[in-house]
Amino acid sequence: MAKKLRLSLLTLCLFVFALVAQTAQQAPPQKPEDLVKNLVLVEKTQPVPEKVKTGFESITARDSIVMLRYIASDLMEGRETATRGYQLAAEYAASLLSLWKLKPGGDKPEMRPTGMFARRMTETPPPAPERSFFQELAMRELTDISTSITLEVRSAAQRKTRDFVSGVDFMSMFSGAQSAEAPVVFAGYGIVEKKVNWDDFKNLDVKGKIVLILSEAPGKDNPESPFQKDKELKEKYFPPAPVAPFARRGVGFNKTQEIAKLGVAAILQVQSSVSDSEMFKDMAGPRPVSDERPIINRPRRRLLLPGVRAQMPWESSPVITITREMADAILENSGQRVDDLKKKIDTTLKPLSMELPGTKLTITTTSTSTLVRCRNVVAYVEGSDPALKEEVVVVGAHLDHLGKWGDYIFNGADDNGSGSVGVLNLARAFALNPEKPKRTVVFCLWTGEESGLLGSRYYVQNPPFPLAKTVAYLNMDMISRPYDERNLSRMARMMNIPPDHEIFKKVKPANFLPVSFSAGAGLDEILRNADQAIGLDLLLRESGETMERAAGGSDHASFASAKIPWVFCITSMHDDYHQTSDSVDRASGEMMEKVSRLVYLTTFALADK
Repeated sequence: MAKKLRLSLLTLCLFVFALVAQTAQQAPPQKPEDLVKNLVLVEKTQPVPEKVKTGFESITARDSIVMLRYIASDLMEGRETATRGYQLAAEYAASLLSLWKLKPGGDKPEMRPTGMFARRMTETPPPAPERSFFQELAMRELTDISTSITLEVRSAAQRKTRDFVSGVDFMSMFSGAQSAEAPVVFAGYGIVEKKVNWDDFKNLDVKGKIVLILSEAPGKDNPESPFQKDKELKEKYFPPAPVAPFARRGVGFNKTQEIAKLGVAAILQVQSSVSDSEMFKDMAGPRPVSDERPIINRPRRRLLLPGVRAQMPWESSPVITITREMADAILENSGQRVDDLKKKIDTTLKPLSMELPGTKLTITTTSTSTLVRCRNVVAYVEGSDPALKEEVVVVGAHLDHLGKWGDYIFNGADDNGSGSVGVLNLARAFALNPEKPKRTVVFCLWTGEESGLLGSRYYVQNPPFPLAKTVAYLNMDMISRPYDERNLSRMARMMNIPPDHEIFKKVKPANFLPVSFSAGAGLDEILRNADQAIGLDLLLRESGETMERAAGGSDHASFASAKIPWVFCITSMHDDYHQTSDSVDRASGEMMEKVSRLVYLTTFALADK
């Protein structure tokens, strides 16, 4: 009999959070004609220039699989951040970098006196210490996390309080021991769109307050709604239905991140298209049993960077999804129910925001906190130009994964053992290539990506190489799974493009690679030129200026937040994503070779121009 398996609520939440992070990297949907223009098809591959040939040819499918087999082995225990398995994987990577004679780019060892005469003025100063291959960082580990919400409603005649329970009345993704006590305002759909003269925040003071909003946009079923008439707004607020596990509604644009910029204390969101009965069923246990997923019951754990003020968009204000029943209780002093307000807005197509006098919420999140230690791996190949070698191009990938949960090991071969191997491929290629580029190339393996890009964010905030001298960052995350017809069709639906469109008739699914990159740095031309020697069917996706919409949730977002040009390569999403089945036997060494070679040539061109 097949063993019965199920996902716990925690695992589901982690899956959704990580999926949003992976899919949010895509730029906003492009028009079909733009997609055709941005498709790179190579009829005949060109010879690799002699100056980069040695390094290029050192990157092979065989070597990629050999390294991946170790990094994604059970011995690494899933490489969870701040665990023995991750430390072993980091030591393995550092040993290879040392073997290939790259220079260590991490921390400098502390020089500590060993005796009372250790610092005599007459002594010759010791030589400057060599750097380590590790950049050490501390993280705050939170466990036993619990959130509670108390409502206080005052009127002339009385004062009433009511407590709400997480997992029953609301779903919270609080990041730690955060608390908020503030008055509440209702801000309709929480939208500001100047092009249709819509502003839910006009004449509404929300700073330091808790904001109650509806999801989506006004008039979902009303063809006269400006959010239906305008195609761009319709795609923005009512994207195509999700095709799990490859997409989730609304990942391209997140209006709560825009609301957070207004300085609100917290955001309460009612799902416009989901009834309370559906939400209750979603929160209720036991969850449906599946024969394809492991049984996991694990205490909730959260990692944060201590003492960091600069926040990523998803961290700035807590977002809590609440039931209509809870929303109606909050709206009591207004004399209206949330569905009545929604109907009025959808019918009149006019904002209906309001203060809620006498209404206050206290949100309390408690946890057990401790400090843990982990590390990034950092190495470099020095540039050949005496002046330009002070500038750097950074290549990176996250080394961490989900770890070992009970008897189950999440090996993370594709996510992101494959990207880590890609970085190692490039490190060896640059070390072996006789001719070095003018600029220095830095190679990084990040910790803590699965916990919120912690390793790359720490690097950006504590750069071993000046950010002002950083020319670009290139990121590889999940580069070992080629597309097939099914996944290509799903991607088409995510982009709201008919699967039979000519663009998808021109590409070979197994040779297809979408590449996202930042605008304004000339990366389009460099990528096109690099692909002439490889022959991938590239879909180039230039992002806009705003990191929140375009950069998304892999480590390039950390560099995008510092306004550093970036490139992001990711192959096909798949059913093994964040599952124990993400194993080496399902990885393609050939795809890893092609993507690594593409990034190698792109990196060399950036470092040598």
